Amino acid sequence: MATPALSFAQLASQCESEGLSPNNAEKIGHELAKTFGVKQDEVGILRIEDRNLVFCYPVRLHNVGTIPLNTSTSVAVRTANSRRAEVINNFAQVKHTTVFEAVELSEQAAAGGERSDHHVHVIQKLMSAPVVGQSGTLGVIQVSRKGTAAPSSGPDFTPADLQKLVACATALLKCFK
Repeated sequence: MATPALSFAQLASQCESEGLSPNNAEKIGHELAKTFGVKQDEVGILRIEDRNLVFCYPVRLHNVGTIPLNTSTSVAVRTANSRRAEVINNFAQVKHTTVFEAVELSEQAAAGGERSDHHVHVIQKLMSAPVVGQSGTLGVIQVSRKGTAAPSSGPDFTPADLQKLVACATALLKCFK
């Protein structure tokens, strides 16, 4: 069986010519969700553009806004600036930027249907890894577990999970150029 890093390197090669187009970001986001056993809306792929982090995935967050790289309460910004990956298994208790968590991501809500119970399913656990190239940080990949409380959101992320995410982020580097 291929390692996740090898699978993501192959996916990156397929996506390299177009970069992080919405279609490619969708493919990568789905593969990350599958690899880490999380829902698709529990994956975030952000790219640095003009000193801001911009969501490439989920695509619905792309037009919500950007996160300036000098924002002090953003874990994604901290990851980009420090170039260090981290796990936060008590994320709901950590002061962080929440505007993106308030956006409804379910298919039903996007189609104008009933709002889901998303408002009670907040990010409880988070892994965040930088995508770093020769020119510096190019983006951030985050994988989370959402729920009404930490125990109901699933198992804690482990150091091995974080190593796997770092390997995936490294393998996906060529998509961020």
